[in-house]
Amino acid sequence: MEVGYLDESGFSLTLPPTYAWGRRGEAKGVPRAWGSRGRVNVVGHLVRGREGERLFFALLEGPVRWEVVRGYLDRVAEGLAKPLKVFMDNAPFHRSREVEGRKEAWRERGLMVAYLPRYSPHLNPMESVWRRVKGFLMPRRHYGSVEELKEAVAQALKALGGVELKILGEGT
Repeated sequence: MEVGYLDESGFSLTLPPTYAWGRRGEAKGVPRAWGSRGRVNVVGHLVRGREGERLFFALLEGPVRWEVVRGYLDRVAEGLAKPLKVFMDNAPFHRSREVEGRKEAWRERGLMVAYLPRYSPHLNPMESVWRRVKGFLMPRRHYGSVEELKEAVAQALKALGGVELKILGEGT
């Protein structure tokens, strides 16, 4: 049996600057777009097995809700070659009735879902993936469009060996 860790993260058109500089006396502005008007969300999971680590992800333009999590796990379950136990945090959309109600169907296909202890993001290796992508692989700049941002996020995740999954019915 393989073990996986699922998590979500969001990326804005403007990544938070880590530093800036300018000439003394000149005010510099950094273009920014926060919030939903310029955001790409990603759901992904990292599988640890005998063959090493494998990363999978799906890009979303909308918010992460139970429908997304259920659709993503449906997609994971349909492509399983070996049994997989996926751990995720206790976000409300992970524990929704709709997600909980699908567990038996997933189990029949070889996918088991479990939850990490509350308030323990340090136990989820996907947090390190997001940190690497945002801190090192994504150029720190303002992206001109959501499509440009999606492409940059996908390239960064693929640089880590990530495989993009399409969630049925999500239009991603």
